Amino acid sequence: MALTISQQTYDDAVRELMEELEISCEEAIEEANKQFKAQGVDLSRIVKNLEQKPGSSLTHLIEVTVNQLQEIAKDENKRQLHEYTERLSVVRRECDKGLEYRVLAGKGNAYSSILSILLKDLNDEELLKECLKTLISLMTKQPDLLDTKGIEVIGNILENQKDPEIQRLTLKWVKECCIMHEMNRQAIFDADILGHLKPLLNNADSFLLRDVLGVLRALVLDDDVRVEFGKAHDHAKIIAGDTLRSITSLLSNFKGDERLMNDIMLTIAALLVRQEFCQEVEEAGGIDIIKEVLTLYHDNEKLVRQSFKLIKALCGSDTCKINFIEKGAAPLIISALDENKSSPQSVTAGFGAIAALTLRAANNSNALFNAGAPDVIVDCMTLHKDDINVQKNGSWAIRNMVSRSRNQIKKFLTLGTDKILENNLKNFPTIEFDTKSALRDLGCKVELKEEWTGKGGLLTSQADES
Repeated sequence: MALTISQQTYDDAVRELMEELEISCEEAIEEANKQFKAQGVDLSRIVKNLEQKPGSSLTHLIEVTVNQLQEIAKDENKRQLHEYTERLSVVRRECDKGLEYRVLAGKGNAYSSILSILLKDLNDEELLKECLKTLISLMTKQPDLLDTKGIEVIGNILENQKDPEIQRLTLKWVKECCIMHEMNRQAIFDADILGHLKPLLNNADSFLLRDVLGVLRALVLDDDVRVEFGKAHDHAKIIAGDTLRSITSLLSNFKGDERLMNDIMLTIAALLVRQEFCQEVEEAGGIDIIKEVLTLYHDNEKLVRQSFKLIKALCGSDTCKINFIEKGAAPLIISALDENKSSPQSVTAGFGAIAALTLRAANNSNALFNAGAPDVIVDCMTLHKDDINVQKNGSWAIRNMVSRSRNQIKKFLTLGTDKILENNLKNFPTIEFDTKSALRDLGCKVELKEEWTGKGGLLTSQADES
C-alpha cells in the first residue's frame, strides 16, 4: 500500500530543499518529487506547482485565490460583479486541473465561500451562473463538501429560477453531489428533488432533458463503498412510479436526437427494478420504439448498444420477453449485432440481450436461431477472443440458446463453438463456471466442481437429542 503525505508536508519539504541546497523553486520541486517517489509515497493528491513571488513565501495560486474569496465573501455589502468573477474563474480553472487542486481548495473552505457569495443575491443571474460553474468544478469527484445549506440552495434555485442555463448548471451540480455519495443522494431525494424534476420532463428542451435524466440516473446509483446498504432500489421504484411513462414518451418525441435517445434508454433501463415497470414501458410503446431504433439507427453503435441493454432490462418481465420476439425483433437484433460486431462493448450488450431473451424461452431461442444467431455469436467471439466480457456473455447466450432447444447443438458445434470455449478455460479461469456450463449444455464432456458436499451423517435436531 502506497504511503501518503499531507500537502503541508510536501510544501515544507520543498522549502527545506530550497534553503539547504540553495536551489530554485522548480529544482526543489523536481528533487522533492524524486525523493518522495523513491520512498513509495503517493503524490497523486498533492499540488506540486508552488510559486514564489519576490519578497513572499512559497504559495499555491489556488490557496491565494480561495483566501481572497473568503475575504470578499465575509463582506456584508455586495461588490462589483468582476471582483467575484475574476477570482471564481481562477478557482474554476485551477480545480479543472485535477483532483489534488480540488482537495486543496476544499480544505481552504472554498465551498462555503462560494455558497456565501451565491447567497448574496440569488436574483443576480450572472453571478449565480459563475458560482454554479465553480461549484461543479470544485465538487467533481469531491461530493463530501455538500451540506444542508447547499441542499436548500438547490431546492431554492430549481423552484424559482426559470433560466434554462441556470437550471442545467444546477442539475449538473446535483449530479456531481450524488455520484459515489449515498448520504447525499438520500438527503437530496428526501428534499423532494423529484418534485422539481417531474415538470421539466414535459416542458424542457433536449439539452435540459439530458441533465434531468442524468440526475435521475445518479439518484439510483449504488456506487458508495462506504455504505453497506443504500436506497437505490427504493429511489428507482418511486421515480419509475412517477415518471416512467413520461420518460418513455420522450422516445417518440425526440426520435431525431440521437444523444438524447441514448440518455432516455439508459435512464429507462436504470429504473426497471420491478416486473410491472417493464410492462408499463411496453404499454407505452417501448418495444415498438426499440425496434424502430434498431431499424433507423442500426449503424449507430451507441444507440444499438443501449437498445441491447434496454432489451435485457425489459426481459425482467416474461411477457415482454415473449412479445419482443412475437413482434419480429429477432432479425433486427441479430442484424444490429452483426453490423456493430467491431465494438466489444456492443457485442457484450448484444450477448446479454440474447441471453436474457432466451432464458427458459425455447420459442425465442428458435426465432433467434432462425435469424442466424449462431453464426453471428461465433463470429463475434472469434473476433474478440481476448475480451473476457465478450467471452463470458457469449457463454451465457450459447447456454441459454441450446438448453431447451437441443436441435441447435449440431450447428454450434459445426461452427467450432466448443473449441472457442475450451480455449477460454485456459485463458480465462475466472469465468470457468460460465464456460463449463455452456460446454455442458452443448453436450461436451466437462468436469464440474462440486461446490459443497455433506459429510454423509444424519441430521439431528435438539428435540431428537433430548
